[in-house]
Amino acid sequence: IKIQETKHCDTRALKDGEKLTEEAVKHYTELHIEAVEKCGDFFCDKIKEQFKKHDHTKLGEYLPAFTEALSSGFKGKEFKEQDWWEIHLTERHHLNDKVPEDVNLVDVLEMICDCVSAGMARTGEVYDITLSEKTLKKAFENTVTLLKKNVEVEKPDEKDKAMKLFGLDKRGN
Repeated sequence: IKIQETKHCDTRALKDGEKLTEEAVKHYTELHIEAVEKCGDFFCDKIKEQFKKHDHTKLGEYLPAFTEALSSGFKGKEFKEQDWWEIHLTERHHLNDKVPEDVNLVDVLEMICDCVSAGMARTGEVYDITLSEKTLKKAFENTVTLLKKNVEVEKPDEKDKAMKLFGLDKRGN
């Protein structure tokens, strides 16, 4: 995700006495909005990619084992003791049974969508959805880390409109 540097439009980075024009503020704000949109697109793509693979361990080569597990008559804990369940737990969204080390908020959203859609479609009810604070905190932190690893800040070049607005040189000084 390539985003533009906008260090001249933030109180944390603004130099003492530096005055901004409305045009410069508008320019940097538009760059910031574009950056947030790119980050949002990144997560939308992640969600689409992961959700397309939802419950893949119930189909294809896994269909016979899932059908057998579903037809076993076992409920709750007994159902989860079957061999197929261990295969199914390789999917990331069963966060109350197995939390991936790199759990993130995409996993949390998949879990929520899974629980709500399954409950509504199967029984018309959604059971209480719970998630430990520890897992949610870890998912939050891992999501921040994931985004930081995928963001690249590009420095302005001498053609940058904002540099001209400020009368700055190539280095932004």
